[in-house]
Amino acid sequence: MHLEGHHEDGGWLLSTFTLTNRVSWEMMLQAVYAAFEYFADITIFVDDQSVKLESRADVLSIPEARSIGIAGESVVVKEPMIIIFYNQVHFINLRIRCGNDDLRDLDYEGFNKIVCPIVDAIELAMYQEPVPAPVKDDATEETEDGEEEKASGDSEPKDATAESAQEDQAAEASSAEPPIPPPPATEPQDSATPTDAPEPGSEPPIPLPPAEASAPPIPSPAPAPRKRSEFRCN
Repeated sequence: MHLEGHHEDGGWLLSTFTLTNRVSWEMMLQAVYAAFEYFADITIFVDDQSVKLESRADVLSIPEARSIGIAGESVVVKEPMIIIFYNQVHFINLRIRCGNDDLRDLDYEGFNKIVCPIVDAIELAMYQEPVPAPVKDDATEETEDGEEEKASGDSEPKDATAESAQEDQAAEASSAEPPIPPPPATEPQDSATPTDAPEPGSEPPIPLPPAEASAPPIPSPAPAPRKRSEFRCN
């Protein structure tokens, strides 16, 4: 949002902020819903008339009107503050009571630094789904606290019991006799019946055909004896 200006009037600082874009009535309700985070002792006004709500979520179902405002104690400046949204108008009015001279003497820059972060966060909430505030029942808190105390109280006896059980096991192990080793495994003896012997009543295996005999080698002819020449030289 953009701060148009501020001035003092009757002990209150009156200011006007311009929205970045025009918004619908439903978006204004989402802004008021988010503004709960910045107020204490909240009062909701619709057309300058206070309305009673059962819960924070009831803000989102307020019928459309001319204006809606939220008032209460500001958790930031610790002074009463009022923010008023106007239907079909793209600006809001913000009022802070001047409880001290520091607020009264603020210039444009000083006032903008204090208030602008609040109105910017509220404007962003117009474009987001409202996040429900977590509610924790007193009974749930008491139950959780009781369980935590019970868990913390039971932890010590359990630890002591576990330690004593470990010591007893160690003592039993030291006093027990060593176990007798098992006898060595005997080597399997050869069976009288060969493993390849056929079982009784089964057909004998068909013997393999005899291997063909190879043909005898053909003997090579012996060399003919060489005759001596009878030719002689005189």
